[in-house]
Amino acid sequence: MEKPKILLLEAKDKDQFAFFQELKEIADLSFKNKKGGYTEDDLVQMIGPYHAVMITSQHAITSRVIAAAPNLRIIAKRGAKPENVDLKTATNRGIVVTWTPGVNYVTVAEHAIMLILCLAKKTFSQMERLRRGAWREPDAGVQELCGKTVGIVGLGGVGKALCQMLKGFDVKIVAYDPYVSPAQAREVKANLVSFKDLLEQSDYITLHAALTDKTRHLIGERELSTMKKTVYIINTARGALIDESALVKALQNKEIAGAGLDVFEAEPPRHDNPLLHLPNVVVTPHMAGWSDEAVYREQEEAVLEIKRVLEGKAPRYPVNPEALENRSC
Repeated sequence: MEKPKILLLEAKDKDQFAFFQELKEIADLSFKNKKGGYTEDDLVQMIGPYHAVMITSQHAITSRVIAAAPNLRIIAKRGAKPENVDLKTATNRGIVVTWTPGVNYVTVAEHAIMLILCLAKKTFSQMERLRRGAWREPDAGVQELCGKTVGIVGLGGVGKALCQMLKGFDVKIVAYDPYVSPAQAREVKANLVSFKDLLEQSDYITLHAALTDKTRHLIGERELSTMKKTVYIINTARGALIDESALVKALQNKEIAGAGLDVFEAEPPRHDNPLLHLPNVVVTPHMAGWSDEAVYREQEEAVLEIKRVLEGKAPRYPVNPEALENRSC
């Protein structure tokens, strides 16, 4: 009997990890990694023979791509719930879509703290001064995190992990999440407040919410105008949570102190995006969840999900469990 075929996009260290070797026992694996990613046309041309595909957030699995994959049974997304998969089409076709919750909570929370500290300590601007031959500035604006108020938008897995890590900094934590109860917030030493109060009270605002129609441009011109002029905004979630044009204006006019960004509305951002060049912004290339440890865990869980489905078992983390019913009909 011919083995099922699996397409693995952007897989890392494929020859070293035992879970890939185990998957080879039941399937033929194709590892594909193209600099700049694959276009919709690329995926349409290549996906036809495959029974399973492992993807990241960089691959748009559209209805057109799904239509070109008559054998497809599972789309295994590494990391957060997929915003880049046509779930309706997949579900109607009986193709289950999975994700890997929890695998990068710690590393994203650590990245948020890194951005906060780099802004507080003016790390990169002082490094550039030193490289130019200058020495320290007595009025550099370096500050302690201790005693400050950190506002966390979204108390999901990453937000809760961040609360745990912030305990050692002796900060006041306020949080906004309409899906979390005050009792749940207190478990991680956070004080649940309204969104308005969080914006007004916080010295640092860090975003850890999912991107939905309701949260798109959650931070815009009006919200920025209510914040302290000394506030720093951190975003390691999704770029479109912030209206970038409004953020650029606020940063240029010094209506807020600065920003730490791992994500952008358009990725990768254009080289002339002002956020890449403003002196009061620290930027990283959407890498908050890409520690070696997190990449290992998310690949392992995605592979296990593929293995379960191909062996006729139920996946642990289906985004569209109704697809399983459609396949059996």
